[in-house]
Amino acid sequence: TTPGMILGTPQYMSPEQARGQNIDLRTDIFSFAVVLYEMIAGQPPFSGATKMDIIGSILKDEPAPLTDYVPEIPHDLEHIIVKSLRKDREYRYQNIKDLLIDLNDVKDNIGSDTKPNQQTISANAATTAQTTSGTVNQPRFSLVQFAAFLFAAGLISVIVWWFLPAQKFKNQVDTPVKTSEVVNWASSPGESEIVGSFSPDGKMVAFTSTKSGTKNIWIKQTTSGESFQVTKDDFNNKNPIWSPNGEELAFYSTRGNESGIWRIPILGGTPKLIAVIEGASSLLRFWSKSNQIYFEAKKEIFAVDIASGQIKQMTDLKSKSISPMTINISPNESRIAYVTVEDKIWYVWTNEINGGQPLKLFGFPSEIKNVFWHPDGNRVFFSALVDGTFQIFVSEPGVNQSKQLSFGERDSLVVDISSDGGKILFSSAKEESDIWGLKINESKEFAISSDINSELWASVAPDGKSIAYQSIKNLSQGNKLFYGAIFTKSLETEQQPFQLASDGFLPVWSPDGKKIAFMRVVGESYQLETVETTGNGQKPIVTDGIESVNYTVFPYNRLQTSDFSWSPDGSRIAYVSDRNGFNNIWTITADGTNNLQLTENQDSNLILNCPIWAADGKQIAFTSKTNGSDGKATFSLWLIDAETKISRQVTQKRSFLRLIGWAKEGELLLASIEGSSISALPTEVSLLVVEAKTGTIRELTRQKDTYLYNIKLSADARKIAFAARRDGKDNIWIISSNGGEAKQITSNNDPKLYFSSLEWSPNNNSIFFGKQTRYSLLSMLTNFK
Repeated sequence: TTPGMILGTPQYMSPEQARGQNIDLRTDIFSFAVVLYEMIAGQPPFSGATKMDIIGSILKDEPAPLTDYVPEIPHDLEHIIVKSLRKDREYRYQNIKDLLIDLNDVKDNIGSDTKPNQQTISANAATTAQTTSGTVNQPRFSLVQFAAFLFAAGLISVIVWWFLPAQKFKNQVDTPVKTSEVVNWASSPGESEIVGSFSPDGKMVAFTSTKSGTKNIWIKQTTSGESFQVTKDDFNNKNPIWSPNGEELAFYSTRGNESGIWRIPILGGTPKLIAVIEGASSLLRFWSKSNQIYFEAKKEIFAVDIASGQIKQMTDLKSKSISPMTINISPNESRIAYVTVEDKIWYVWTNEINGGQPLKLFGFPSEIKNVFWHPDGNRVFFSALVDGTFQIFVSEPGVNQSKQLSFGERDSLVVDISSDGGKILFSSAKEESDIWGLKINESKEFAISSDINSELWASVAPDGKSIAYQSIKNLSQGNKLFYGAIFTKSLETEQQPFQLASDGFLPVWSPDGKKIAFMRVVGESYQLETVETTGNGQKPIVTDGIESVNYTVFPYNRLQTSDFSWSPDGSRIAYVSDRNGFNNIWTITADGTNNLQLTENQDSNLILNCPIWAADGKQIAFTSKTNGSDGKATFSLWLIDAETKISRQVTQKRSFLRLIGWAKEGELLLASIEGSSISALPTEVSLLVVEAKTGTIRELTRQKDTYLYNIKLSADARKIAFAARRDGKDNIWIISSNGGEAKQITSNNDPKLYFSSLEWSPNNNSIFFGKQTRYSLLSMLTNFK
């Protein structure tokens, strides 16, 4: 061949092949996606009258959405194909195996939807009746398309087996441990901790899931079958463990005014209270043959006698100045294993439950989670952070070493060990997040980023021509949200995103558009840094005392509207620091000099949040929270003069207050809910307008099923956008800052899709936001010896 010569069938070429450039495995991924697209749509994604027309289409055009041909195509399947058809190979799947994993996940979901049961039989009967009367129902996802999809998944499995080098399977040859998925489900808002436990015979698992809408207990066979819901109520039911005979489950729940351990037959029924336990952080460990239930609470092990309900503390680590990060008890009820951290080294220890000399197994240079015993009473399993991902390890008895058992790209958190020691149950999560925009007047959505990474928390440039965001590889379960890169992207051209900083999060543009401020994790602390939008001049401006950014887990919404903010003239940045042991508002000049403390708080019980400058740059508004002697929190709104440092309290309430921003001149907008709990779940939210001078409050609107932490005021303060979950789906709504009826401006029909962190354009015509999906998974390692 001649360099630069184009060889192949044009219709199935990748852009790089069409240009005569060097090709690699990602080229084949593009071509595979072309075939899969054609199998589903019935026509290719790129077409033309001549070969050159086809090549031109491949290089310039985006394929029509598959929903144009198959309206009910699964969102995840369409996303896989779109990702595989990206023009730039750097943003496609990087290997065929990752593509196979995602295809199999979709296949399993489709397969479960198409399995016959009584409901589908009834539906078929109804369809037959409608056909008889002249009405024909279109199938949701036709059998021909499903067969094509199964063929594609099977074909790609063969490709993986045949073409991947033998070195890829080295770990599989070295160890007999195998991985298999037990169950997965689409996560609901606020669902973070994924727990489960093996039945005594190891053939079933019990787990907590929100797939019914609320947290309930489910069971499933480990190898096949459908999940069965055990509890069926609106209470918060979690952390199930099995009785020794496998006929009952115990779980933790708050039901009415009683929080504690409950029991229920595995086939369902009315839960019965075993014992009242205060503290929702209690973790049930196991139900012993001696009819005791062991649980972890307050960094100690306790036991509940099932017959009497009496609770006994089994350990006394506090008296020995031991503060474990996690703790568990051995199956023979005689020993404990626990984890401590000292001088940034994480240690695994074991000891007799009634005391004695602790035995240090080994130290680990990064975080350790979830310690569990092997039934032999000698080995201990745990999950430890390796290159940013939690992997499963087992200790080697008699030596200060551990062996790594998992090697996946997603976090693997061990949650149980089977009674024969041969199976290891672990949890993980699969998450994706892309940034989208919406032109309000046209109700037209458009993609900003659709990288293989997860992108979120967008910030729009003051001129509206560019956008900044953070991009995280393998977001997993939200613990890596601060460990990504900062990118900017033009909103007017097709230029590729520009990496502004390799490590950072929460970018915010300066008012003149020449710099971006962002936060970065350095060791165990946070820094505030700036960088020029050219990518030059990155430097830290605050290196100590910076408060962490708090956020809800799924969708990822920041608790505060502003964790730091630029002054209107761009000369200073306001932020919260606890460098002197107390929360205070500080400002620093944009070049990192003249660091000034504005507030004089010396109450460690008073927490300050959300500094936002007034438009004239003379005042800063912020909120505070303090816990009273009665245990109830008080929330306040404050103003401080940036020059005189004189502050005053504008208003205070016993209900939660979240500062949204400065509304009309001299007025501030607050969001409020009853109580003081922090939750990602949609709830009823009141929007309040507060007069800055008098503190007079009036309610603007009250919105149900609204995300408290995803409300955004437009740049001109005339409109308010918020995300709400209604009829089981996330959508965006807007309302005038003068009140009135809210208007829905998106048409999301996918219940598995969630919206995060709204951001207005400076001209108030567009809104940008994150689109997120998350799946919770329970899998197991088998054949462990």
